Amino acid sequence: MKKIFLLILLIGLVGCEAHHDEHEEHGHDEHKHEEHDDHDGHDHHHGHGAEKTGEGMAITKVDKEHGFQLSKEAQKRLAIKTTLYKKSLKGIPDSAYVVVGKERALYRKRAGFFKLIDEHELTGAFVKGDEIVVSGIGLLRVSDIFSTDESEYGHAH
Repeated sequence: MKKIFLLILLIGLVGCEAHHDEHEEHGHDEHKHEEHDDHDGHDHHHGHGAEKTGEGMAITKVDKEHGFQLSKEAQKRLAIKTTLYKKSLKGIPDSAYVVVGKERALYRKRAGFFKLIDEHELTGAFVKGDEIVVSGIGLLRVSDIFSTDESEYGHAH
């Protein structure tokens, strides 16, 4: 139940930011949707459900190899805190670990990308300059799942 709530919260965050920005960009008034079809020479139906990532969105980029990037605003709202990786993982609090099934993992932040690193891949997965996420992990995990989910989440007018 908690995961469903977090997913709904994140979808709302992503959808509201994008929808708000889009309406501001096109000069829309939130209370005037009756002329939402085709005016000013272009169609304002932009497939709201398909645009989950990009500029102005909470998730700005997804890369299968590197992970996903969040906007600075999203990182702030999700209260993500990191610690700089030093020569080992000693001193990393247990609360920094994500439990996925029967396995544990850590989120690494490298060059702005967050990536979940399985406990069996931790050796050699961190280099000087990497960061380890120690707070805000629950919503970061929801963001991660959402970033790779191929479902469309739209909204009605």
